[in-house]
Amino acid sequence: MPVLRDLITDAGLELTPSERKVIRALLDQYPRNGLGPMSRLAEHAGVSDPTIVRLVKKLGFSGYADFQNALLSEMDHRWRSPSAQLQPRPDLPKGDTWSHSLEHSHRALEDTHALTQPEDIRILVEWLLDTRHQVHCFGGCFSSFLAHYLLNHLRLLRPGCFALEDNAQLPDHVFDVQRQDVVLVFDYRRYQSRTLRLTSAVKNQYARVVLFTDIYASPLREMADLIISAPVESVSAFDTLVPALAQVEALIACLTLRSADLAERLEGIDALRGEFDTHLLEEQ
Repeated sequence: MPVLRDLITDAGLELTPSERKVIRALLDQYPRNGLGPMSRLAEHAGVSDPTIVRLVKKLGFSGYADFQNALLSEMDHRWRSPSAQLQPRPDLPKGDTWSHSLEHSHRALEDTHALTQPEDIRILVEWLLDTRHQVHCFGGCFSSFLAHYLLNHLRLLRPGCFALEDNAQLPDHVFDVQRQDVVLVFDYRRYQSRTLRLTSAVKNQYARVVLFTDIYASPLREMADLIISAPVESVSAFDTLVPALAQVEALIACLTLRSADLAERLEGIDALRGEFDTHLLEEQ
């Protein structure tokens, strides 16, 4: 049997939406989420116990206990608590923190790739390219730059993209979110109550929420229609957003390749930019 992580991320697996939720819950913190009682995994994934039983049998295991034995055999050093991840590493090579940090980022990108569910990305790309519905972006204290970076590219790719700015006008902008609009929310530990209120408000307006978050227990998870997870632990006392930025870059690449009229749109935008940026003295 192949390595378990490779098995559950196999793009050839034919999974139901509920089974994909279980896979996502397992990958969110692998292998910890699969080592507890089946009821806990079911609660985390938002599915029933029978769904998990059907999934593990589809993966080739006789039952949940057999599946857990496979998980135990593949446990590694990454099983750490979120609070421990926030602390500086006492075992860092002295005098070479720069290199160690870059190496850690490389490993984090590999872990991020392992968390990816191709079906989730396919759905996300389709939602974002559907110009019948608007797209809104919101980020937290540190992650707002990710929201704006993605938004700036989305505006080049399609119309109807807006920022949900964390300011006095935020309630006004949230009120304008329509049914089936796509709201991209970036929220990593420590989670912000304002982001929770915003997400709850747009869900009440029947918007579709895509949550970019870490691998831990964000309170927004139960409200999200799609979840894109990334590890955030770093070699310092501060979390890293390098994997999250890489996910945004990968998403932009996917959208670019799927945008049939991109060249024509960019040509038109560039022409207008040229007109607006022309100085009056240069026209004489």
